[in-house]
Amino acid sequence: MDTKEKNYWPLGILSILFIGLGLVVALVVVAIKYTPQSDNSYLHQHTYTDSHINGMLAAYNAFKQAYGLELVSGGQKLEPLFPFYLNQNTPLLWLSNRGNHLGLQVRYKDPKAPTLIFSVSVLRSKQKPLTLDNILCETQEKGSTCQLPPFNLPLKGRYQIMVKINFKGEELPLIQPAFVR
Repeated sequence: MDTKEKNYWPLGILSILFIGLGLVVALVVVAIKYTPQSDNSYLHQHTYTDSHINGMLAAYNAFKQAYGLELVSGGQKLEPLFPFYLNQNTPLLWLSNRGNHLGLQVRYKDPKAPTLIFSVSVLRSKQKPLTLDNILCETQEKGSTCQLPPFNLPLKGRYQIMVKINFKGEELPLIQPAFVR
């Protein structure tokens, strides 16, 4: 008696196709059932920046014509940038874990320029920002020198120092990359 061997390949391929189809249906059901409630805050923030970038750059250029700003730490004097990501060679501000002292030096290029209002925050991804309040400023004829309160940073690694300046009714965020060693 001659028995014919049975070929099970078509059944294996068909079962894999049914399992794949079942997974796709399950993923679609889960995606429909658990949709995000609102993405408006994220989308609004980035849409606003994208649609108003030319106005923001014009405000920054007007600021640069009226003022010069340097962030001072130890022996370093760096100019925070807007937007900081355009220049890949932006130097890092070196900080330590304890006893960081920062200062802001403002030069008035225009003698009729009004005094600026600052707020400074130290940012690290996935951590609550450290806001530095009580900025003490001394105003002279050609500029201002502001001392920030001393602060400590809990972790080593990359940070960003954001200096928000109230300039002509707009908040202008200037960012300086920093590194804690």
